[in-house]
Amino acid sequence: MNDPIPSDSQMSDQQVTMVEECTNAVNQEGEQQEQQQQQAYMVYSHNVKDESCRLVATTGSHYNTTVHIILATEASILQHPLKETRPYNDNDYFKNVKWSPDGTCLLSNSNDNTLRLFNTPYDLFDHTQQPQQQIDLRTGFGIHEGEAINDFAWFPSMNSQDPATCCFLTSVRDHPMHLWDGCTGQLRASYSVIDHRERFVGPNVISFNPNGTHIYCGYENMIEIFDVQRPGQASAKIPTIPNRKSKQGQKGIISCLDFSVDGLYAAGSYSQSVGIYDETNNELCLKLTGIQGGVTQVRFTPDGNFLYTASRTSNVISCWDIRDTANVLYELPRPGKTSQRITFDIDPSGKTLVSGDQYGNILFYDISNSKGEDQLEDRLLYRMEGHRDITSCATWNPMYPWLLATCSGQRKFELDDSDSDSGDGDDNDRQEQVVDNSLSIWQVPGTPEWYSLEASS
Repeated sequence: MNDPIPSDSQMSDQQVTMVEECTNAVNQEGEQQEQQQQQAYMVYSHNVKDESCRLVATTGSHYNTTVHIILATEASILQHPLKETRPYNDNDYFKNVKWSPDGTCLLSNSNDNTLRLFNTPYDLFDHTQQPQQQIDLRTGFGIHEGEAINDFAWFPSMNSQDPATCCFLTSVRDHPMHLWDGCTGQLRASYSVIDHRERFVGPNVISFNPNGTHIYCGYENMIEIFDVQRPGQASAKIPTIPNRKSKQGQKGIISCLDFSVDGLYAAGSYSQSVGIYDETNNELCLKLTGIQGGVTQVRFTPDGNFLYTASRTSNVISCWDIRDTANVLYELPRPGKTSQRITFDIDPSGKTLVSGDQYGNILFYDISNSKGEDQLEDRLLYRMEGHRDITSCATWNPMYPWLLATCSGQRKFELDDSDSDSGDGDDNDRQEQVVDNSLSIWQVPGTPEWYSLEASS
């Protein structure tokens, strides 16, 4: 005798039960994989000597035009477009670019006073896969500010899966600081600094502390600290010198900041010095001097033992051992005789430093301890042509260390016929002006190495 055929309702119940069992099995397997991943960590060892980097995504020549044309072209995606059209005849170019802390998007700053958000192409998250062709990068949305953007910073705990953490901060000349929503582009909060003439003062540099509770701002002879949860004017002012005539402390405009893992932070000054401060009491612990030119960037290694600095119109990046000396440990040669800021970065493993230069190259340096402290040791691993103009920034993806972002461009000045040397006579001798204002993502070759947390502890 055959078994009775189940009814539709019975069949549905059975199917639901099977789906629930499958779902539970998948969830259990996913939890086991997540636990395994939490018990191990990956270190990506770059190998730029034997294999070449691959350009996987770029904006191309889209921004090789004037500010006026770009703003008109992207007016539909700008959250705060111009209310009236003005003759912005200056050329546009990228000044800086920063990955989000979760590595899913890029934020750029350009000469047109606009921050642009670019989403990381999904195909690039797997280092074993390579896209069949170059991906065309296009702006997700943009925020146009009224004046030049001095600096910008991602919220350190930013995670695309948690919209509440998706935000970034901007500092604009003669304006309050703005905290923007990274998903909608809407304004969340403002933090104001007003001088004795009741004018807004935009910080020269801004940075969240590592846990994201406070905002640190750099001014002339002053570091100002805001509580993230208290928008407005309430702040703590930390003078870097006792008084203007004093020779103690750290004088000058605070131009750059970076935090260490051990509770210290470094503040660079245009007066050719770097101060190391204690985050708990904001007291000056160490002062580094003898730097040629105003300091434009400071960067701690992941272990907090070394500090790398770059200065204006300098051809070197200096390494300082802040544990027991105030002297330069060694220098990395980098062509940078330009007033434009060239930003470098250190990979999460602390082994490879990357930087652009004034000739459009991308430079990779070995800064691992295996090289020792020999000042004459050649640490340059590889040099490659990245852009046809100044490579103004090179930065590693913090979560996907095989991805490297670079940007390029500089201000161009058109010469009238009257400005040219009439003695030359031949117009063909005049060098054609090169224009390359682009943002690029590179896939850097290497090998992932997994380590157990139990073994390392």
